[in-house]
Amino acid sequence: MLDTIGNHGWYDVHSGVECGFLSRLPSRLRACGKCDENAEITRSRVRRRSGNVMKLRILGPVAAARNDGALALPGRKLQTMLAALLLARGQVLSDDRLSFLLWGWNPPTTVDAQIYTYISRLRKRLSPDVDVIRQPPGYRIDTKDAWVDLEMFEQLTDRGRRRLAAGLFDEASELLRAALDLWRGSALTNATEYLAEAELPVLEEAWTTATEYRIDADLALGRYRTLIPELIGLVGRFPFRERFRVQLMAAMYQSGRQVDALAVYEKGRLLLAEELGVDPGPDLVRAFHAVLDADPGLFPLLALPSEPTSIVLRNP
Repeated sequence: MLDTIGNHGWYDVHSGVECGFLSRLPSRLRACGKCDENAEITRSRVRRRSGNVMKLRILGPVAAARNDGALALPGRKLQTMLAALLLARGQVLSDDRLSFLLWGWNPPTTVDAQIYTYISRLRKRLSPDVDVIRQPPGYRIDTKDAWVDLEMFEQLTDRGRRRLAAGLFDEASELLRAALDLWRGSALTNATEYLAEAELPVLEEAWTTATEYRIDADLALGRYRTLIPELIGLVGRFPFRERFRVQLMAAMYQSGRQVDALAVYEKGRLLLAEELGVDPGPDLVRAFHAVLDADPGLFPLLALPSEPTSIVLRNP
């Protein structure tokens, strides 16, 4: 199962071990195109690279590795530069933007020379697998065949979202768990506060949305009792995120805890009124009536986006 192998299955595939992640997927996910075109892309890359694959990570501490050996990226500035270029998705990141992400509003007088120095260090460590290209007014990155955790997270999340929309809940749950397993704590933990402040909310929103999808799939599979502790924690962490509150109410109701489910609604209603001066949203109200009327069919389904959301670095 995907949720038992963590990140290592992906690393095995990209290091050329055919018994890695793709070959360990359940047969229903591998058969007849279920893995989409990315499965063959991955296999061809494995063959072409003969196991020598660069791995770039930002979903946690910014890091790079080759052949399962970590590459030294000493210093917060170098780590920030790599993360910023990856988040730009191959688009040019201007010198001014790089300057701000590295030093904020108080860059050194030698800012141009220092940016060039960091770029040179990054090129030395990533070459020949990854190119950092000068293109006025800044720089862009070409990851070529490198494995990037953010890209893999988005691919898996999109596959899981599509399975969820199609009612393939078991497959959706497995794919979304695999996506979330790529996270190693909070993203960008060793980058500058300037990059984190600009981009961490976007990354965390992607994690939260994928978590909502995965919990919807698990609820559809009847995993009510096992979800309750996790959802209690998520409601505490994101008290204004009504979807988690709706999901907790559903899990509690389906576990025979109707009174507790109503209490979850009431706490949310009071919180919204006292802190924001607003009433509960329509999904939370529908969940309340579903519990009150003992009709689980009234629980609102997650409104799935028509297209996946990509995470792109914002320019000023």
